[in-house]
Amino acid sequence: MINVVRSIVFAGMGLFVLAACSSGPVRSFNVGDELTQFDFSEGATFEEGVYADATLRIMDGVYRITLNRGDNEIWWAQYGDSLDDVVVDVDVHQISEPTENAFGVACRLRGHVGQDLPVDPTLAAIASGEGASLDLTEEAAAESTAEATEAATAEATAEATETSSAAESTSATAEVANGDGYLFLIQGSGSYAIMRARGRSITPLVNWTASDLVHPGPDRNQIRAVCIGDYLALYINGEFAADATDSTYRSGQVGLAASAASRLGVQVEFDNLIVHKAVSG
Repeated sequence: MINVVRSIVFAGMGLFVLAACSSGPVRSFNVGDELTQFDFSEGATFEEGVYADATLRIMDGVYRITLNRGDNEIWWAQYGDSLDDVVVDVDVHQISEPTENAFGVACRLRGHVGQDLPVDPTLAAIASGEGASLDLTEEAAAESTAEATEAATAEATAEATETSSAAESTSATAEVANGDGYLFLIQGSGSYAIMRARGRSITPLVNWTASDLVHPGPDRNQIRAVCIGDYLALYINGEFAADATDSTYRSGQVGLAASAASRLGVQVEFDNLIVHKAVSG
């Protein structure tokens, strides 16, 4: 979970379009087997965090995102296995009054939050204190010190000669849970959008679109996001809203997200997050 400087242009503040009569989705799909589900009845079953301006946590049987002030930045949480073709369903309830906000679900988020990653056996042995072969003799310790000195010198030299292009490359740590993925969002004012998050930017794949499919204001909505191959589709309260194609991401984690433009912030609650396999129709 990371708060990255990614400004969302809200429908009430910038570009938006009116929903035209839709001919329906350009591709068909079937809902396959259930892959995972979150009912938020227990803690520590989804990513959580408490920050100065935001709280994202499981409370009272729901997943609650509270942003204390609006800054147009996205806050999100993700969890579970890395999945490719999915249908993601969630119930969302806007609690706060202001409608200058955005919230919804995400698919194919980069990261490994909550996953059981392979353990390095050498590091595990060191941590447990097992294995006499890991004990350093004086000679081994001296060799280790020499190697460390040599490595540090080489690293310092490499850093001094690093090119600007290399400086822009993302470290392995930064690549974990950096929020890269697809966002399927609605606003309390009654609009929706599909967006691609990458690095420090957000690119609209479907611009903010005003629609009566969204229940405005403090109310409940049901969101369905479809990610299958390069095809992305958004359904709101059981009805098709929009679709797009993009091949930037092929797999990743599911997530929940929220943002606010109002100085009063936003509070939304998510429940019944269910992920099914998406199968081409």
